[in-house]
Amino acid sequence: MHPGFVRAPELLPTPRAADLPADRLSGKRCVWCGKPATNDLSARVSVVKGELLRWEPRSCSYCLCREAKRVYNIHIRTCARCTHRDYCPDSRALYELGFPK
Repeated sequence: MHPGFVRAPELLPTPRAADLPADRLSGKRCVWCGKPATNDLSARVSVVKGELLRWEPRSCSYCLCREAKRVYNIHIRTCARCTHRDYCPDSRALYELGFPK
């Protein structure tokens, strides 16, 4: 994949849409903790109550960083393209999101 196409927030898994209250589904509140949302995670498509739903999850900065770190640590242990010297574009994007300078 071309590094310019990698968008780290799209790599983060979100809670099941069917289990979320309306304010988290609408993007007004963080999808993980319910605090005011400041970061876009990109549109998602989920099945809720038997119907296809397009929703736009958002997160607070703390949860975004925490989840990016968690996913990055899983990714570098399981990605066949990542080695201890060279990391794939996905891992680099997750690292930049989870470990800001």
